[in-house]
Amino acid sequence: MNDQAAQSTQSVTRSMAAFAVGEHHWSALARERARDAILDCVGCILAGSKEELAAPLLRVLGGFEQPSEQAPAALLGTARYASAQDAALYNGALAHALDYDDTNHPAYAHPSAVLVPALLALAPKCGASGADVVDAYVAGFEIFGKLGRAVNTQHYKRGWHTTATFGTLAATVALARLLRLNEDQAVMALGIAASAAGGLRTSFGSMVKPLHAGYAARNGVLAALLAKEGFVASSDSMDHAYGFLEVFNAGIGFDRAPLLHMGEPLEILTEHGLALKPFPACGGTHPGIEAALLLHKDLAGAPIRSVRAGVCEMAFAPLIHVMPHAPLEGKFSLHYCIAHALLYGELGLASFTQAKIDDPRVRELIPNISMEVDEELRHDSEFATRVTVHTLAGDKFERFVPLAMGKPARWFSIERMREKFRDCSLPVLGQAGCDEAFTALRAMDGPGPVIQLVQALRPRQNAAEQAQAHSSSKSK
Repeated sequence: MNDQAAQSTQSVTRSMAAFAVGEHHWSALARERARDAILDCVGCILAGSKEELAAPLLRVLGGFEQPSEQAPAALLGTARYASAQDAALYNGALAHALDYDDTNHPAYAHPSAVLVPALLALAPKCGASGADVVDAYVAGFEIFGKLGRAVNTQHYKRGWHTTATFGTLAATVALARLLRLNEDQAVMALGIAASAAGGLRTSFGSMVKPLHAGYAARNGVLAALLAKEGFVASSDSMDHAYGFLEVFNAGIGFDRAPLLHMGEPLEILTEHGLALKPFPACGGTHPGIEAALLLHKDLAGAPIRSVRAGVCEMAFAPLIHVMPHAPLEGKFSLHYCIAHALLYGELGLASFTQAKIDDPRVRELIPNISMEVDEELRHDSEFATRVTVHTLAGDKFERFVPLAMGKPARWFSIERMREKFRDCSLPVLGQAGCDEAFTALRAMDGPGPVIQLVQALRPRQNAAEQAQAHSSSKSK
């Protein structure tokens, strides 16, 4: 029997379950990348707690003022606790609310926005240490990458939001490891999770897109806990003709090999595996934003006649807005991001308010910006972008950015990580709390219980304001 024939008879479901619960010793670099990603994601959650979607979620989920067996998990950015499932949903949605959280290729997904909320939701319940969370994160991240290699880019192009579809399975694997399930229980957990996976790209630019990350985190928590309690599911949820791989790729074929060779290579260590975000917008905009920021300096205030953004073919999938009408839409408009960066020389959290979206200067420039496939970049998978500006005076300026900041080859320095974390968390934690949390997260890969780390993330500012908001929500 040749290798291809042998692989066709192996169970992908069993392979994923075995990897989830197997004996692994991740390298120091893999653990460092995971710790950095967790730190970055926690900052994004805290920043997301100030976003508009947080209030309706909190009104629906409620929560409790003190932790308990029924409500062991913190709703970050608040002083409240909830069940593990509800906390995973809430924190997951907040993690992705600003589109400032990390990404992965080839999954075209946001791994940490799913994995971190799911792990933080169950870690206090099972007494896990920071090192346990880091260990489980690496395992969950592996699933994102391997699923991407198995079914993308067709899966993504057909309209599925991979953060939700892949994320549900990735969170389940991470939590199966955290809870120390046995292999049979992990198989059942995957069966439960596979039937919960979903998420449509039509929601990009709305509150539902970040909710997908929350759904995936919650689904993983529920699947792992049910499997631990003996809940029974299909034992071939990945392999069956009506299983995940066939159904979610519309029967057009997939590559089983990556899922049968977990850890070969370890996804978190691959060249394009994990990318932190320097800008709070869709990752497909980042090379274009950086190019525009460089051009802002080149232009030195010269009036602009026209702008051409040469992009890869894949860029048109997520960047579905041209003239945005709301901040969330602006995050998926390369036209808006480039216009703002060209005119003002910056693009940060403050760039995505309604006032900035309605800025007359930006809206006047957007119709003069074209987004076209650059033939040299057509099949690029990293959203490389070439921005060319023609001025009213007849001058031409051009900048090309092949790889975004935050990719493994351009990893954040500790100073940049600290700057981003402070920008995200300062309104919630205050200066002293921000510094304490950053230090605690940087040191989390150790034996200390996660519950101690969570305490460092409790709000230090605006406690009265949050209490008043909760009181108001209860009276409605």
